[in-house]
Amino acid sequence: MKQGTIRVTMHTVEPGDPETHSKDLVAENLEQLRKIFPSAFTEGKVDFEALRELLGDAADDGDEKFGLTWFGKRNARRIALKPSTATLMPRPDESLSWDSTQNVMIEGDNLEVLKLLQKSYANQVKLIVIDPPYNTGKDFIYPDSFQDSVQNYLELTGQTGVDGTRLSSNSETSGRYHSAWLDMMYPRLFLARQLLSEDGAIFIFIDSTEVANLRLICDEIFGGDCFVIDLIWRKRDGAPNDRTVGSVHDHILVYGKTLAPNSTRTLAEERFNLMPRTAKADAQYQVFREPGGPDPRGAFRKIDTTANAKGGRDVASLHYGLTNPHTGEVVYPREGTCWRHSQEEMERLQADGRLYWGVNGTATTPMRKLYRSEAKDGMTTPSILPDMPFNQHAARELEVLFGRKSIFDTPKPVDLLRLLIRIGSNPGDIVMDFFAGSGSTGEAVLKSNSEGTGDRRFILAQLPEPTGFGDFATIAEITRARLRSSSQAAASTSSTADTGFRSFSLGAGNIVRWDTSRQDFEQQAFEQIDNIREDRAEWDVLFELLLSQGLDLASSVESRVFAGIQVFATGGGLLFACLPPSDSISTGNSEEIAKGIISWRDELQPEADVTVFLKDAAFGDDIAKANLVAILEQHDSPFVVKSL
Repeated sequence: MKQGTIRVTMHTVEPGDPETHSKDLVAENLEQLRKIFPSAFTEGKVDFEALRELLGDAADDGDEKFGLTWFGKRNARRIALKPSTATLMPRPDESLSWDSTQNVMIEGDNLEVLKLLQKSYANQVKLIVIDPPYNTGKDFIYPDSFQDSVQNYLELTGQTGVDGTRLSSNSETSGRYHSAWLDMMYPRLFLARQLLSEDGAIFIFIDSTEVANLRLICDEIFGGDCFVIDLIWRKRDGAPNDRTVGSVHDHILVYGKTLAPNSTRTLAEERFNLMPRTAKADAQYQVFREPGGPDPRGAFRKIDTTANAKGGRDVASLHYGLTNPHTGEVVYPREGTCWRHSQEEMERLQADGRLYWGVNGTATTPMRKLYRSEAKDGMTTPSILPDMPFNQHAARELEVLFGRKSIFDTPKPVDLLRLLIRIGSNPGDIVMDFFAGSGSTGEAVLKSNSEGTGDRRFILAQLPEPTGFGDFATIAEITRARLRSSSQAAASTSSTADTGFRSFSLGAGNIVRWDTSRQDFEQQAFEQIDNIREDRAEWDVLFELLLSQGLDLASSVESRVFAGIQVFATGGGLLFACLPPSDSISTGNSEEIAKGIISWRDELQPEADVTVFLKDAAFGDDIAKANLVAILEQHDSPFVVKSL
């Protein structure tokens, strides 16, 4: 191909392009607003006066509004909306069944992790279960820097120029005791909501210290109408002896993402599953003696057929006589009550043998029969969770697992988490926990899947908070260790369940961008001849590109070699990447590489546009680059070609 016939339209990825940061939620919000109210924009900016007029009486201009405010709330909102320039680096050596698993474990500050997951998982997570720090004055508080959260994280975890002094507990004597906790929670919950599916839900563990404040910020983020229930979990069998009044329970606030159409309930609540039936519940169903012998339909429990008629609840039409079929006596509701059902319904129940008149048939008030065979397969979840294990049982689980006393003061029992997962998700759903701790949510998913209750996936995130003892330097190491141990137990129960996980860690972006604050322009230009960080491999860059294109972190990755050059494909052929060392692509092999990519794409047949990323420094000269790009772009189904 002659150089003069080539017209290259390849786009070079520049700072600010979508590939260089996580999803820009502000830009997305503006685009949605522009679609609904185009006349509220002037020269690309929002005209708030015009927007108020368009909203009419729905706009509230008053200074006094119901809600929670605190010093720092504006910054908390701002940090939630600021895109991240970090990346997630693959760690196959720390993983289990990397090539086949759909589960993901991420080590890093969950604020940045939640931002980075927006492109790949927005509106896809069915259930989020989190157990955040309770703000007891002892828990680690995530100290966010509103200037550079990634740099802040790297410093605090000792991965770069050590500062570390801000890594401390949130003392109750601090003047910003509650504000600091709210600063930490608000942006994370805001980003979490974006990840939930329309019928998704979030379950948040909390104690009495911050439950009121948490309820208010959740009302703001999720909407007060999307509050489902405040579940109560009894976490210990007795009150602590060192207190006059001791707490024995925790709260689990439950919110759905959206309301169901024409309903006051959320989509999540309408689709919640029932709790499993208990032996105690089934024991209520018995085979009772009756004059004609046992009911052929089997065991039943007795339900009152009368209702309280006091306090203005009396209904005249529900006072009527009903004939006892065994004695012929006409009976009426007891004094102070009325029948629960209409006369027509009671007579229908009578004719169908669904009224119980006692052992000898002489009862003056019949009871309705509710048969076990017709009962639901599960039970409605009560607001006070019954018969759940305590904190001490969860601590014991960890002691058995690691052979030492647990470093966690308030771990959550796996069986409790399994119950929440059963209620709020279904087979195939994604379950997320971005305060993963020891990994109990991951174990609950693995255990549920291995016992045949579905193939749910998990995404966990945990800060590498120092533990202070030698076995495991950080809590993230404990998380991975527990997942490995849980995987062995699950694999022994099921040979088909997914019991692995892919491990990732948060880090600065792989591609070094031009720093406008530096004055040594020549030195910086020399450094960026190959703009990939020195300690990063092709595999690292590939997963940054995968995230930038909104592909699943569990996507399979294949590689092939064309003319001695390795090329990657992922996302079922939606993304190809050629990232070899500098000057390795020449005019002599560029055509073979391009034809290899084309043949591979035709083989995979992706259903959407295909993007090919090329490392700019890999080309020995401009002719090699122009040849490769031109062949790709002149194909019948042209590629979108971008260079790094």
